[in-house]
Amino acid sequence: MDDIDRNIVNLLWQEGRLSQEALARAVNLSRPAVHDRLRRLETDGVIEGYGARVNWAALGYLLTAFVWVRTSGVRCQDAASDILRLRAEPALIEECHRVAGEWCLLLKVRARTPLELEGLIDQIRDRPGVIATMTTLAFSDQMALNHQSLLTD
Repeated sequence: MDDIDRNIVNLLWQEGRLSQEALARAVNLSRPAVHDRLRRLETDGVIEGYGARVNWAALGYLLTAFVWVRTSGVRCQDAASDILRLRAEPALIEECHRVAGEWCLLLKVRARTPLELEGLIDQIRDRPGVIATMTTLAFSDQMALNHQSLLTD
């Protein structure tokens, strides 16, 4: 992966809907050259897919919480799989990370009301092997505006 590839990834990270023509202009290559690079980045697993940034508040999900989960008696990976299979609608688990330290998992969850969040946390606590949770509410979030420095060697 060279600097041009990093620049393409950075541009798509900031705006996933950029056309190949716009990318070509931004990195000073032809559109077919950018097309070939995108295919290679996808084939190599650097670009796994394209998605939308969701305004969760506009969908009514006003609460964002981070839930730390500690497990015992089961492998952390098994607990994560079990938790991700939960259907706690309308609350949802947006992300699940295995972490090192005192806790095993860190979940990023969304809910519309405190009661929905409580219901999801109750379901998590009821999973086999889950021995403790700790929840932190987020007041706001911000996306990094410039990822350039993250993608350089």
